[in-house]
Amino acid sequence: MSSGAAFSVLPQFFPQHWLVDMPELIHTGFPSRIRIGYVVRAGGGYSYLMREEFEALGLTPSQLHETALSNLGALTMPKFHVGKTPGGAEAFLSDDVDNFTAIRILLPVVRQALVSQLGTEHFAAIPCRDWFICWSKDQHPDYQAKNLRDARDSFLKDEYNLTPDILRVSDSGFHLHLEQAVDG
Repeated sequence: MSSGAAFSVLPQFFPQHWLVDMPELIHTGFPSRIRIGYVVRAGGGYSYLMREEFEALGLTPSQLHETALSNLGALTMPKFHVGKTPGGAEAFLSDDVDNFTAIRILLPVVRQALVSQLGTEHFAAIPCRDWFICWSKDQHPDYQAKNLRDARDSFLKDEYNLTPDILRVSDSGFHLHLEQAVDG
């Protein structure tokens, strides 16, 4: 890996269970069954950064994370959508411009947009790499129940699944709110 790799590294969510087979995968913690990995694009795809490659970069984990977020922020942003539902809104990014839609939930500009529409504390589902949805904690219970089902169903159906769990998002970050059981 070239020393210029740090300038092209991007963050990417991956399922925690990958660490069983790939313990050298460089990652940052995240709640639930998700971890934040770091990837370098190459040949129409990307590869995850492993410990030896990371050490060759000469960066601290914090520097790697900040560089990756900065690089992600420079990519074309998908459209931000807000749905007005009873009790409180829900919001998500669409237009699958690349494979980095879900991880954009970490970008300050996205977090600020979510807070402005949903309130300082809201819920999030990140069932797969290519999609997330957030909703107001004041949303009508029927709509919240639908979001829980949709997160679970998307997790079960998507090739790049992450977690069926629901997160609570607040000023202090992301926290596990509800662990959803899945079969299969």
